[in-house]
Amino acid sequence: MPGPAMIERLRRELGRIRVRLLVVNLVVLLVPVAGLEFARLYERQLLGSLERDMQNQAVLVAAMLASGLDRGLELDAPEHGDVLTQAARHTRTRVRVLDRAGAVVVDSHENGPPEGPEPARPVLIPTRGYRGHGPSSADLIELAERVQPIAQGARERWSEVLDRPEVHEALAGRRAARTRVREEPPSVFLFLAEPIRRGGEVLGAVYVVRSTQPVLVELRRIRSGLIRVLVVASLFTGLVTLALAWTISRPLGKLSRAAKRIAAGERDIVVPVSGSGEIRELGESFAAMNERLGARLRYISDFAADVAHEFKSPLTSIRGAAELLDEGAADDPEARRRFLRNIELDVARLDRLVSRLLELSRIEASIEAMTVLDLEALAARVVERCASPEKPVVLRYEMPKRLLRARQTDLETALLNLVDNAVRFSPPGEAVVVAVEEGAGGEGGEGRKTARISVRDRGPGIPVQHQARIFDRFFTTDESRNGTGLGLAIVKSVVEAHGGVVTVESAPGEGARFVVEIPVRQ
Repeated sequence: MPGPAMIERLRRELGRIRVRLLVVNLVVLLVPVAGLEFARLYERQLLGSLERDMQNQAVLVAAMLASGLDRGLELDAPEHGDVLTQAARHTRTRVRVLDRAGAVVVDSHENGPPEGPEPARPVLIPTRGYRGHGPSSADLIELAERVQPIAQGARERWSEVLDRPEVHEALAGRRAARTRVREEPPSVFLFLAEPIRRGGEVLGAVYVVRSTQPVLVELRRIRSGLIRVLVVASLFTGLVTLALAWTISRPLGKLSRAAKRIAAGERDIVVPVSGSGEIRELGESFAAMNERLGARLRYISDFAADVAHEFKSPLTSIRGAAELLDEGAADDPEARRRFLRNIELDVARLDRLVSRLLELSRIEASIEAMTVLDLEALAARVVERCASPEKPVVLRYEMPKRLLRARQTDLETALLNLVDNAVRFSPPGEAVVVAVEEGAGGEGGEGRKTARISVRDRGPGIPVQHQARIFDRFFTTDESRNGTGLGLAIVKSVVEAHGGVVTVESAPGEGARFVVEIPVRQ
């Protein structure tokens, strides 16, 4: 009895696509196989129908002969022979008339077969001699399965007509049939004897025999056609199975092995992309997912390194000040105040870093659904919070629509960071301009409509060498103003979460202009 491991392995194998495809194709092969079985049943019906036709023919001939006897004709009358010869020519049936002693008095084939030679023998008919058993129609129907070979080297010798069992039965007043198979073609014959009665007295018998070879020839043609169909279908099924296994199962197997290696922790795995259609799309999607996962891992690694670097400096300063205080600097009130002030400043910096990191983490991991918000009202709130008499902020809302689908808290945080940066770097009396207008995404100004938000200041500008890194985490040119280097990183994360982009335009001494473009979702 198979164990659980064997059953589980069998279940996995049966669940594979190539096995399922093979099973489906094998089911298709059942169609020609069913056709062969149908041909076998059709053969039974045809042979049974042949026997019934012979019975009807024998009854008709017996009735004709009985009528002739009533008119004074003898069984061996010449007109009887002419009629039987004509009938044999059209029915390919040999008809003999026997008297009550079993002697042949009329034979339709006395001068040879009037119907001509039999058709060519089918290959499927046995070439060695056989002898059938049983006088019933079941012998004929089961002929292909139930004939028995004669001993090796023996020649079949049919007995004389008078000695045949079916003749004895007919002369005794009972219809009888017999199937015989000989070695030379035509091979399979059906013999049927019908008694001739007049007034209840048996005066002789009608003895008919017919070759079943024409029926078998037609059936051989049907079977040959079905066998050819089966062979072609088998080859086609095999090729289709191999092709499907090569184009479906093989690429999926490669993807599965690659997924297992990635799940095991291997890095830099190249995801195979092969096949076509949905298989190729799956491979491309899996490769893109693997690339995103790799980028996320690198991001986490870089983020941890940046955090460690940014925390190291204030922590080192705090530890140094604490050690100096412990060594006696506390006796000098001025030194004590200076070291405590340094500790206080470093703790404040760490607090700002932690707050910004938590804010960045919340934004990047946010699952908040986007809602419809009033963009003009949001921009007005940001302007109001950042404006002051010394550094005014001007809002120019030129977008035809006010409603936008976005994450309100995150978008407001991003705009606050941009406007706050612009205010801090602007000289007194210079206004910061916040403009909101409709833009068009894509190249050439075509494509999806966007909400374009620009924030411009008249500060010192951003050096060209710093512009490429301005949105990196912890990169800042504002350490003197207690900058953390996370404000613009938060802006970039928010904009990318909305499917948009943020860019900067700046020249030294001419200020800076940050432009945010967010797709307008319906």
